[in-house]
Amino acid sequence: MIVRADAPWGVQAAMIAHAAGESAQLPGAGEARPPTRVVVLSATVPRLLALARALTDAEVAFVFVREPDEPWCGAPMAIGLAPMPRVRARRLLARLPLLRGDERSELQKRVEAAPHTLGEER
Repeated sequence: MIVRADAPWGVQAAMIAHAAGESAQLPGAGEARPPTRVVVLSATVPRLLALARALTDAEVAFVFVREPDEPWCGAPMAIGLAPMPRVRARRLLARLPLLRGDERSELQKRVEAAPHTLGEER
């Protein structure tokens, strides 16, 4: 799962749940066998959009979660992937950081201090 880095914790949790639930419905997801691991990464909006393009180009099935309600109004929020071999996942996702509480809170402080928009950056 890849979640939007600048969203509040509660929103991130909801988007991770949406992405996990929807990606579990993707073709091939039911064929996963133990051990299956879930990794949650974080990304900026531009990186989420770039990753969606890269996954499409690589023909990887994924779900792209956008939040329709205010204040997000259709903004990109998360990407969910069906289980895949670790080697393939690393190739696609190696440059994204793990979602961590200590790093996340520092980012949140910077986001709150700077004016920003919730939608896609243009």
